[in-house]
Amino acid sequence: MAAPSAEPVLIPAVSSISPDLQSILDINRAAYDVLAGTYRGTTEVRQENAKKWLTQRLPRLSAGAHPTALDIGCADGTHSRVLSALGYAVTGVDFSAQMIAAARELAQDPTLANRPVLLHGEFLAGRYVDESGAEAPLDGSLFDLVLATAFVHLFPPEADEDAVRKVLAHVAPGGTALVSTTAALANRQGVEFKAGADGRVTQRWRNHYTLEYFVWLVGEAARDVYGAKVPVQPWVVVDPDSDGKLWIDVVVHRPA
Repeated sequence: MAAPSAEPVLIPAVSSISPDLQSILDINRAAYDVLAGTYRGTTEVRQENAKKWLTQRLPRLSAGAHPTALDIGCADGTHSRVLSALGYAVTGVDFSAQMIAAARELAQDPTLANRPVLLHGEFLAGRYVDESGAEAPLDGSLFDLVLATAFVHLFPPEADEDAVRKVLAHVAPGGTALVSTTAALANRQGVEFKAGADGRVTQRWRNHYTLEYFVWLVGEAARDVYGAKVPVQPWVVVDPDSDGKLWIDVVVHRPA
């Protein structure tokens, strides 16, 4: 596969020195707590874009179907609400307290007949609590659809491999995973500035992947988890809200 021909807009790294995993989780959690207000303020536009994008990627549901979905790194719940409206019984998880609070507020939308279950917790640790503060474990839970959008790239090398494997492990036999990131011309990682739509600037850790590397990463994780090489289907699409920014969508179908 050829690399994307257009260079995406990349934010310069603040530091390329890799802190330990816990420090990275703390940095990113604080960043998304800060950015929750920006997400909350742009939710209508992002939800409309998400609806168009997801309906292009997901299998069409048959009448009477009751599929389940896991939205990993759900942020303010934009994708969770879209999936709920499409007919999925959705569980959304996020490690930012401010993001999950925004998601729970927005999920009160009276037009949503099938509201998502929204859990607060850290994905690799696998520990979550529900809105009442009660533990809500997901270990061993399988879903017809598992969505991990702009999520895997928030982990440092090796931990991102663990994250992809854990994402794919939640897919039920015959189910589908959709894993997305931005496309880069070269692999790199580090702590970067990230600006919100409201002008607030914070820092977060993230990886940038080439198309070839990201497809390989997901494909190898699928082989590890499912015990066989399975097809992975990538797309490269233009971000509707950012000129020159490209996204890689990788779809994986777990053997039945």
